[in-house]
Amino acid sequence: MKRKTFVLTLLAGVALAGCTNDDAISVITGPQTGPATEEMPILFQSNARTITRASHEESARLLGNQFYVFGTKTVGATASTLFDNYLVEYAAGTAGTTDSNTSDWEYVGKTSKKGATQSIKYWDFGAQKYDFVAAAGIASGEFIKNTTDGLRINVPDVESMTNVYVADRITATPTAQAATATTPATEAYKSTITFQFRRLNARMRIGFYEVVPGYAVKDLVFYYIGAPSGSYEVGAGTAFPKSGVYTVDYDDATNAAVSTFAGASNQFAFSNSFGRLDYTSALSEAGVAGMPYITANGAPTDSEVKAFLGTTAPTATFGHGVYTIDGTPGVESDFKPILPNENNKLRMQLRLDYTLVALDGSGEEIHVRDAYVSVPVDYLQWKPNYSYTYIFKISDSTNGYTGEGGGGDITTGPGRDPDPDNGGGDNDPVIDPETGEVIPPYIPDPSWPTIPDPDDPDGPGIPDPDAPLIPNPAYPDGPEGDQHDPSNPVPDPTIPDPENPGEVIPDPENPASLYPITFDAVVVEAQDGSSVYTTIDGTDNSSYTEH
Repeated sequence: MKRKTFVLTLLAGVALAGCTNDDAISVITGPQTGPATEEMPILFQSNARTITRASHEESARLLGNQFYVFGTKTVGATASTLFDNYLVEYAAGTAGTTDSNTSDWEYVGKTSKKGATQSIKYWDFGAQKYDFVAAAGIASGEFIKNTTDGLRINVPDVESMTNVYVADRITATPTAQAATATTPATEAYKSTITFQFRRLNARMRIGFYEVVPGYAVKDLVFYYIGAPSGSYEVGAGTAFPKSGVYTVDYDDATNAAVSTFAGASNQFAFSNSFGRLDYTSALSEAGVAGMPYITANGAPTDSEVKAFLGTTAPTATFGHGVYTIDGTPGVESDFKPILPNENNKLRMQLRLDYTLVALDGSGEEIHVRDAYVSVPVDYLQWKPNYSYTYIFKISDSTNGYTGEGGGGDITTGPGRDPDPDNGGGDNDPVIDPETGEVIPPYIPDPSWPTIPDPDDPDGPGIPDPDAPLIPNPAYPDGPEGDQHDPSNPVPDPTIPDPENPGEVIPDPENPASLYPITFDAVVVEAQDGSSVYTTIDGTDNSSYTEH
């Protein structure tokens, strides 16, 4: 799985820190030995590409110890099907026990996905080429169609996709051929066909670190997960597909599997939770011998108390949750499986409260509310088999408020209700005021051809459920905040300028930032400024002395 990392900030600016690829190194078995006249069975094995290198046994485990093959043989201008959704199964320690098994993977004697008994196949040196494609984890009613546009996969939810893998197409010719600008490299006949699989789902994690001088940061409370009073669960709001359809075909020039995903119309979650923050400790600045840490309340302690954010991007604190991964429920991970959304048109938003704790042992706390960040859509177009990391930096230039803020009343509980008129939470659907119905951000492309209506075959047809989605022109364009929900805009840190009608100035009683306490000093010297008043006769009258 490839990995992209984005570093963002809770300020207005957004910066792309970089992206790296973490492809696994796959071990490919070389050609089998033996004379060309010997009958050589066609053999299969696999390696799964994951976020870390997968061994032979680990690859088999990730694939559920089985995958399906569709393979064709081309003689002259005619291609015939040899492997029609053949089942290939893994059994450790069985390599070499049959002619069709050199790598613990066997297909002979199994039952294909279409119910046929599978038999051994041998290389035909009179054929021009063979083509093979493969997939693992697909549902019982889904089949690989051919070696050109291999399959369509219906996706009911993201959990069902965490163990679905597809492999690049492999072409075999009598002798191995190098790739050209327009043709892929080929394997030689007699080779064990080694598929390299990739996941179809994407993964995402969210992390934070802080660089506020003199303070540690704790108790991040998020709005974007539908909790009426806020939550300590890491929450973000954007368009997360809930279901849809994968289409897999193959690039003729490279044989690479090309996977595209279309989310079902209006089947999106507009907020998502990414686990609880896995906090770390904070170092004390109190200078107390043997007291290197601070507690959650800011007191020096000799025990490490994990209640605070990390202080650098490499030590960022991530949300940590329990998910279904590789088909296994209950797996702890920073990365949460998500469905791809390569055509996403909605930015991602976070709003949160947090608390600053002084490092000097004084126990001072400052509560910041309504910190807000908006991530552009350019960084939210998730692709299959990629892992995405979003890191947010909290600095003393936060756009949050230390007063009451602009989004609601202060509460003593965990967070507050940022949108009490719409059931709480902070990602309410946008409602059409005239019809009372939800306005979806995406709609099926109206120019897409219709399909026959099964209830009215002679009628005008119905929208194709597989039509691509486009942004809905009726979806409101602002104001910012809450995916354009006008009932809950981003707080405004300004007030009308009393001296210039129509203009605004920063709110002096509730500024959206942290302002340091500063000092200055001047020395005022006392001066002998006494005055003595005298009477006309020249005698002093001390009662009139002034200083």
